[in-house]
Amino acid sequence: MEKSVINKRWVEEVSKHSDIYTVHKLYEVYPDEKIDVEKGKKLVEAHGDMVLQFPIQWFSFPSLLKKWLNEVLTYGWAFGTNGGNKLKNRKVALAVTAGIKESDYC
Repeated sequence: MEKSVINKRWVEEVSKHSDIYTVHKLYEVYPDEKIDVEKGKKLVEAHGDMVLQFPIQWFSFPSLLKKWLNEVLTYGWAFGTNGGNKLKNRKVALAVTAGIKESDYC
């Protein structure tokens, strides 16, 4: 992220509107990559729609985001049966960058 022009800019712009958006920088919050699942769940519950913003890496998302998704947005809590409704009626958007020229990506 420190070398990214576009990702940095998005975070800077969104951060100007802290009354509307919460920026949750996973690599700063979890430098040891140990996810605080309860904290993550409370963060999701405290907000409405989500925008996951990240650079595409090997046609996927960064490993820590994958880990966060797997550990926080679990079946039976975020979706599914047994009260799994925390994402019900919410929109989830992806804002991604590739870090390369379009001609190199296609």
